[in-house]
Amino acid sequence: MSTQRVFVFDLDGTILNSRNEFPLETRDVVLNILTKGDKVVFATGRMLISAKKMLDRVFGDQGNVFPIISYNGAVVYVPTEGFIYEKTIPLDVAHMVIDFFRQRNIHVHSYVDDVLYSEKDDDEIRLYSKHADVPYTIVEDLKKLREPIKLLGVAEAHTLDEIAPALQEITKGKANVFKSFPIFLDIIPEGTNKGIALELLAKHMNFDLSSTIVFGDNENDIFMFDVAGMKIAVENAVPRLKEVADFVSKSNEENGVFFALVKLFPEYLR
Repeated sequence: MSTQRVFVFDLDGTILNSRNEFPLETRDVVLNILTKGDKVVFATGRMLISAKKMLDRVFGDQGNVFPIISYNGAVVYVPTEGFIYEKTIPLDVAHMVIDFFRQRNIHVHSYVDDVLYSEKDDDEIRLYSKHADVPYTIVEDLKKLREPIKLLGVAEAHTLDEIAPALQEITKGKANVFKSFPIFLDIIPEGTNKGIALELLAKHMNFDLSSTIVFGDNENDIFMFDVAGMKIAVENAVPRLKEVADFVSKSNEENGVFFALVKLFPEYLR
């Protein structure tokens, strides 16, 4: 098994700041990591197409070399191979979740075959579309679509905090429900999360999880922290993540990932 270091980066709230910017200093260190023969993986709640567009914009031609865990672990993509893992939510469970949000008049949208669907052309879908840099398709009824990779509820943070326990209860054993962003409540297939996906990727690419260095900020990153060799949280991370982190860096607004890399891994700086 390879003894290479493997750096695993979450995007939103960790590397990316509130303006959706990927700091150039961090980009340069990522490229140095590759130059030294180590690996870089990006693990995100984003759609695969959204993550790939982001990385292509930041890294140019080199953006297509990174393995990507997307949809919070429901999809694992390896360059030159394509999808090595994909799981969807059974229709009966998806319909139950859609009804749950409808009954509470909370926006919900669906991801099918890496395409974004919404029943309403509202502020929430426009906000998400701009944030993810992907188009969206309006349909009459989300329940008429095929099995989704993910569903997402969008509302004010306190609203999602209030309803999350009830949704977790009715989907127990059927789907995973957690926040990936203060205003985003993710629903992904049971038996999937970023940690399981990272374990699968490690086996597929023959690297040791004890050699992984994982960076994160939110509830969806906890699963990676559970299996990683080293755990780094940014200052803006949820308390639960910071409690188990080996190192808490500056916030994403202060380029916390770069600060941690400089502090802990100066050998990757030129």
